[in-house]
Parts: sequence; structure tokens; C-alpha cells
Amino acid sequence: MEQKTIKAPLTENTVIGSQKISAAELRKFFKKTLGDDYEKNPIIRSFIKIPLSHKGKTLGEVIEECNNPMGVKSLEEILSENRFNIISVSDKSFILAFDKAMSEVGYDFGNGIVGNKDLFAIAYEKTGTKTRPRAACFHIYDDGRVVLKLYLYKVDARRQYIENATSHIKEIFTNDFGKCNGCNFRDGKCKYNCTKTYTMDGRLYHKCYFDIADLAVDNIPAYIELLAEFFPMRREI
Repeated sequence: MEQKTIKAPLTENTVIGSQKISAAELRKFFKKTLGDDYEKNPIIRSFIKIPLSHKGKTLGEVIEECNNPMGVKSLEEILSENRFNIISVSDKSFILAFDKAMSEVGYDFGNGIVGNKDLFAIAYEKTGTKTRPRAACFHIYDDGRVVLKLYLYKVDARRQYIENATSHIKEIFTNDFGKCNGCNFRDGKCKYNCTKTYTMDGRLYHKCYFDIADLAVDNIPAYIELLAEFFPMRREI
């Protein structure tokens, strides 16, 4: 007869993301530790809805935040948390410098880092609009890798600008990162997003996404200028 595995009860040392935790288990834990009115706390309401936004924290750290709320944290404060020790110093410097540059042109990360099983995401969307179009996003993987994703569409309409851009901008469109290997290819176009099918210097390219893995702070102004070709910016670059 197969022996049933007994699941360990939640404690303040339980690390978020280390095991599958149901909403019912979380409610039971917070009712026990914070009292019957636990759901009135906005941090707990948000946490139960999307617990993996706090991946890497302990339940004790969540309770500490409830008892000593700090208000809205800056990105620098968030990245200083222990769960982000996986990120290198140089990559943190790039993220913070890029965040400042995006803020200056009217984009922010919404004061929150979204997490799931394998990665965190810092998404930059336009402020002051209901739709908040997304221009860029950092993906932070559980091994510490950081990738900057650019949401670029209708590339052919900006071909002249890109063909005359500096090498580190042009290579975003001509390297093999994000190259479509037939996963979405149909009738000569990407079936999900044909706007990533484009011509550069007479050569046809098919991309599923545009990623930058070699993050150099000196290149940030050029990345902002590139995004300004695709998205409305607050000020002229």
C-alpha cells in the first residue's frame, strides 16, 4: 500500500516559491498569525492573489511588512531584498540606470515586480494612460541571468533608421537571439505576429522576440532612442 506523504505545515520560515501552497493554506496561516481581520490588510490581500510576486521571501518577512508597512518601495529598495541577491552588481546597476531613464520619458514598472515559478519580471509601461502600452521588460531568471526584452513591432516601417544605427542597436535585429526556428512559421510569416517578419539590408528575418543579454550601462541612451522610434515618449530624445 502506497504511503501518503504528509505535507509540512506552513511556518514563518517557509520560503515562497519553494513549494506549492494553496490559497486555503495561506488563509489558515495568516488567520493564525495575524488574527481574524487578516484579510483587511492590503498586503495580505495582494499576497494571496499573487503570492509568487513575493517569491524568495519567507512568510515571516511578509508578516513583518504587514506589521511595519513601508509604503511604496523604490526599485532600489526592492532589489536590495535578499531574494534578489542572485543578480550581479553590474546587472543591478544596469536595471536601476534603465529604470531612471525610462522614468524620465514617461514609463514606469508599476511599483511591483511580478514573479512566477522560474522568473521575475519588471515591466515598463506608459504612465498616464488606461491601456499602459508595454515597451520593455526585464526577465530575471532563477539562476541570476537578466535579460532585457524590447517589444518592437512593424520593424519594416523603421528599416532606414535601424540600418543606419550603431552596431549594438542593429545587431538586436540581425543576431540569432529570438530567431524563429519554425515554431510559429506558416506561409512565409510568423502566424502569431507577422510584424516580427522584416527585411534588413536585403535579407529576410523572422524573430519571435527581441532580447538583450549583454547589459552595458553606456548603451542605455541608445536603447531609449530606439524605443522612442516605436513608442511615444514624454520628451524628445
